[in-house]
Amino acid sequence: MAQYDISAKYLLLEHAKVLIEYFLGRQGIEILEHLNTDQPTFKTHRGDSTTRVRIEGEEAIVHLEVQSGNSPKPMWARLAAYCGFLISEFQMPVYCIVLYLGPTAGRNDPGYYAYETAEFRYLIQYKVIRLAEIEGQAVLETQAPMLLPFTPLMKPPTDVSAEQWLKRCVTAAEMAPVEKSVRDDLVAILGIFSALAYDEALVNQLIKEEIVQESTFFQHHLERATKRLEAETERRTQEALEQGLEQGLEQGLEQGLEQGLEQGAKKGAIEVILSFLAARFQPRAVYALKPLLENIDDLEHLKQLGSAAAASQSLEAFLQTLGARTNAQNGTDTP
Repeated sequence: MAQYDISAKYLLLEHAKVLIEYFLGRQGIEILEHLNTDQPTFKTHRGDSTTRVRIEGEEAIVHLEVQSGNSPKPMWARLAAYCGFLISEFQMPVYCIVLYLGPTAGRNDPGYYAYETAEFRYLIQYKVIRLAEIEGQAVLETQAPMLLPFTPLMKPPTDVSAEQWLKRCVTAAEMAPVEKSVRDDLVAILGIFSALAYDEALVNQLIKEEIVQESTFFQHHLERATKRLEAETERRTQEALEQGLEQGLEQGLEQGLEQGLEQGAKKGAIEVILSFLAARFQPRAVYALKPLLENIDDLEHLKQLGSAAAASQSLEAFLQTLGARTNAQNGTDTP
């Protein structure tokens, strides 16, 4: 899901050295370059990190794929295509790691694919890491702050309940010996990952909303949503302009341009609202609200709901705001 993919990729880009060393199981790695997987020569992946590194004097590519659940397509098939391209493009070793976040994710991933006949042989092997199988307390004791967002999804001590373990992980992140902006990021992303294994109400109770909103990650997510809104508005404007020119009528141009602007801005505003909510609450419940938002014609109303989505401490609180403002807009009383 998008919120887990974006969160993981943000961590992997911002703290590449620590995380790659831990997941690869090697020390002394030098980060040389983050490869932009959005370039046309790459197949776009949202939840991955592809980095050129130097390990003991040897250059290599480390490709880390993040999965919140099981992959619909066999992971070995995905990596065979992607890593084959990387080897061809860079002509150097490629080390592939698959990180499974969810409690049941990746159980059937063997970490390799092979076949052999008398004349042919093929083998692709990659490292599989299932967070649910890692002893979480040992990770907490390493006092490596950048690993803290992953700890709620790791195995707790046998004498610690799930709720106690989550509290312990949140406390460790809140007390991490790093500057406040980094600490806020760790707490915010820990909260997002925790939704894969814990009750949403418990996560919201333990993680302070103001920390999430003040985090660099949250602001980064907000900036991405804003840019998508601007790009969508520009695209709609251009479409309306081209359509109006083709019609060759001044009235048609004005109407087409106005309609394109309005539709683009409305769609972008709805995406911003859903992005804010899905980053913190249950995505399935959040996206169920999309038809309700699409029935709102007033752009200013949607902008107000965007601010409410960013500030709401629970999905229920946002629903109350949505109902109240929609009723006020329609001139009816709130039940």
